[in-house]
Amino acid sequence: MSLSVAARLARRELRGGLGGFRIFLLCLTLGVGAIAAVGSVRAAIEAGLAHEGRALLGGDAELRMTYRFADEDERAWLDAHAAEWSEVVDFRSMAVAPSGDRSLTQVKAIDDHWPLVGTPVFDPPMDTATMLAGQGGLPGAALDPLLIDRLGLAVGDTVRLGTQDFAVMAALIREPDTVGTTFGFGPRTLVGLPALRESGLIGAGSMFDTSYRMVLNDGDTLQGVRRSLIQTFHDAGIRWRDSTRAEPGIERFVDRIGAFLVLVGLAGLAVGGIGVSAAVRAYLDAKTGVIATLKTLGAEGRVIFATYFFQIGALTLLGVVLGVLLGAGALLVAVPLARDSLPVPIAAGIYPGPLAEAA
Repeated sequence: MSLSVAARLARRELRGGLGGFRIFLLCLTLGVGAIAAVGSVRAAIEAGLAHEGRALLGGDAELRMTYRFADEDERAWLDAHAAEWSEVVDFRSMAVAPSGDRSLTQVKAIDDHWPLVGTPVFDPPMDTATMLAGQGGLPGAALDPLLIDRLGLAVGDTVRLGTQDFAVMAALIREPDTVGTTFGFGPRTLVGLPALRESGLIGAGSMFDTSYRMVLNDGDTLQGVRRSLIQTFHDAGIRWRDSTRAEPGIERFVDRIGAFLVLVGLAGLAVGGIGVSAAVRAYLDAKTGVIATLKTLGAEGRVIFATYFFQIGALTLLGVVLGVLLGAGALLVAVPLARDSLPVPIAAGIYPGPLAEAA
């Protein structure tokens, strides 16, 4: 009976307005909202990486070798375990313009099967085969727009890598497997593998990575293929990566940044707790007359305590709900606006786990 009386008194008190609880609500809402937003962003990036794993990697699985190409036995293994596979070489070189200007570039040399998953974007639009075919008897190349500007080139000009001249066929706007490729120290240049071999850049002592992207045969599993690779080439120095974790480095980075930002949010919430405590104390001090009146009318101490406990509890619940809505809404609003400028895929949505943690 005393609880129902306390609940009725609390409801009547709240009808009088929030009064000194505006700061209380603001501190609580912002603290919970910050934690909810950080957790939601981290979950959205993890979901995006999981959903786009094949496109990010450029296939179901990748074998990476350093300073060498696959030998005959390794190529035979690829033929046996892949419905289709592609060879990609990645290294750094100097791109030289006809004017003599030069710039460091990260070269990706591809075969005729690239890309296994996804589609590159060139400007002017063309397919990969047309870009590689070149013109005027020269093999083709696609350059990052930044590299084109830096060297003062235009589509149709020539650029030299090593001893081989290439026709600049297009600007490279987007690669489907950008996240899955080696970290670059310069703007990208995309060329064909046959032309690369004529450049003299790849040979004994050259520093390069070779990646073999695979689309698995129907019925094969990533675990089974990986087990076969380890059993067959356990000491060959081959690194395995698959679409379930296309870019573990990004996942670790996101986890660390997310943990740091959650700590920042918790610190803000703790500091805000001082404001919350002060707001509650000031509110109760202002209600001294009301409390005295209730005691004069015969209200027991536990009824008065329950009355203000219900009020503060209701306002706390309101602040938490507003904070959760703020965190979820921030993700839904920000992702569509920033998706094109983000280096990793991000899947906008409502993620109950981070929201529950924030609450």
